[in-house]
Amino acid sequence: MSIERISGKEVKAMVREGCKKRMSFAFCLDQAKDPLLMIQPGKKPETLKTPMKKEGGGPPMAWGTYVVRSGEMEMTCESAPQRMVTELKTFLRRNKPQVNVLFYDDGGNLLDSLKPEKAEGQAAGEEAADISASGIDPQAIAPLKRRLKRIQPRIGLAPGPLELKLKRALARSVSLINDGRLQEAETMVVVIERAVARIGQDREDEAKSMKRGQREMDQRSLGAQVKRAQSLQANVARAPGEVRDRLGRALHVAARHLKRRDLDSARDAMDKIEKALTALV
Repeated sequence: MSIERISGKEVKAMVREGCKKRMSFAFCLDQAKDPLLMIQPGKKPETLKTPMKKEGGGPPMAWGTYVVRSGEMEMTCESAPQRMVTELKTFLRRNKPQVNVLFYDDGGNLLDSLKPEKAEGQAAGEEAADISASGIDPQAIAPLKRRLKRIQPRIGLAPGPLELKLKRALARSVSLINDGRLQEAETMVVVIERAVARIGQDREDEAKSMKRGQREMDQRSLGAQVKRAQSLQANVARAPGEVRDRLGRALHVAARHLKRRDLDSARDAMDKIEKALTALV
């Protein structure tokens, strides 16, 4: 993977890369206290720590992934020291990326943004009823929509600042669902459910809420993996003789894992099958 050091004048190029695919980033200050920002394609930002150190960088260090969608650059920080998030925000603002930048922690919570947030009366305009994810399997969306509708009236029982924060989180969940980003929406819904349960404004306690959310998430993940296995089956059928037999046996193993709801083992097995099919091309 190519690693690039981003100077101020290259921030716009950084944004263009984020429009194409999800990128990793790492940010800190070098020995001269100047901003040091590096990016690379992929989802393993921790691999940037070594080249950052070689360039004179050191802790504290922020790293994570970013992607540009709908005129906003979303930076998800897996490591997010507040000082470095502030320094990164200052660096980006100074170099005018021409998009808003939203900084999230790895739990989906908004940490900061380049542009001011909406006024309180404008915030969180979307509700569960605003979900309109065309082109996405309705059965995949239904559990998330049901959970948002159940929790929405309880958000109004939260104390002032928390209520506004949870309304923003709900609005973001709706946006994520409409964009087809169901795994990210799932994370956000779990955050809302735990917060409402924690302040005692839900009929479920936090443990029950988490258990139900995990059950629904596992069911949705199972459906996605079954569809993946079906797609692989069609590709395996087109493979040449001995390879087809070998991959067919591997697919049966993946199917047994799915039947036992061992999703991790099933994913690993199907990853190997996909790798073998790719080698045939």
